[in-house]
Amino acid sequence: MSRPALLSAYEKLAALLGKLPGSLQEPILSELDPIKEIFLRQRSPRLAVLGDAGIELPALVNALAGRTVLHAPLLRGPWTVVNGAGVVELADLRGTGSLGGEAADLFLFIGTVSTGLAEDARRASAVLSAAPPREGGSPAGLAVLVLGSGDDTAAVLAALAAAGASPSVVFSGHLPRAGLEKGFPTTERSEFGDRFCDYLPEDAQLEMARFFSARGAQARLAGTVLKAFGAVAGVIGMQPIPLADFPVLLTLQMFMVSLIIHVSGRDFSLRLAGEFIASLGVGFGAGLVFRETARAAVKILPVWGHMISGGVAGAGTYALGRAAIAYYIEGRRMGLKRLPWRRRATPPPLPEA
Repeated sequence: MSRPALLSAYEKLAALLGKLPGSLQEPILSELDPIKEIFLRQRSPRLAVLGDAGIELPALVNALAGRTVLHAPLLRGPWTVVNGAGVVELADLRGTGSLGGEAADLFLFIGTVSTGLAEDARRASAVLSAAPPREGGSPAGLAVLVLGSGDDTAAVLAALAAAGASPSVVFSGHLPRAGLEKGFPTTERSEFGDRFCDYLPEDAQLEMARFFSARGAQARLAGTVLKAFGAVAGVIGMQPIPLADFPVLLTLQMFMVSLIIHVSGRDFSLRLAGEFIASLGVGFGAGLVFRETARAAVKILPVWGHMISGGVAGAGTYALGRAAIAYYIEGRRMGLKRLPWRRRATPPPLPEA
């Protein structure tokens, strides 16, 4: 889902929520603040590359992304937009080139034991010292990716320390220089992305998580979506008019699922959403009808009925979101009861670049 599509969907949801009583609109919109921070202000992260200029950057980036996203070497200097499951901006500062006054979100030092290691470390230290701070004044972190053995990692870190550069996070890829075309194991790639996200501003984390298929970061971001929408559904479910809130809840839940699909690195489509709903089985539809009927019935009770109805709406929305996270991000079948006639659908793969 593109940024304009996200904005349009959010505006439609906000217009629908605007039909609710005024006293509820402020608490509901406040619950959606994290959604605005993650999705509506999202931007591509800026990753500046330092270190061994002998490493083919397209091969390395493709190995990290798990698919072919970069086809040709980058020009020295900032910034080249690279499109994968997410979008990142890369600047190749190895040997020459500068940021030209534009801040990087994170520096990545490619470390190998070579005759030029000490010079690579000194250049990295110089670039870091001269780099403009990120928005808010904080300096960009330094991630170190060592291609080699454990002994190579110690040598690279010693060279950086001697040059006065302090890494924020260190990865050891254990791949030879000529073996990048084999790629990194999926779990290792996911760990790279997860840790990269830890050192990025919040508005740049989503695209990084999508680009590197960072399942841990994706699950964390999707969990924020789940908590926000579950809370909003609970508030809406407490409305005193039976069945009148059902269209609002259904729209809310579909928007939640579309955001989780987006976090997973896929583009939202009715087909993807339909496959997910179908994978939930007949029990999901029957359960939905039962829950909505029960919620309408309990609202007849003064006070307590509305509280119970809100709890059921929130719990149902949370369960649907958890199932979507399991399906699209964790790659698991639904945690619902398996019946003999249920379709055993598997999550769709990421599209080819």
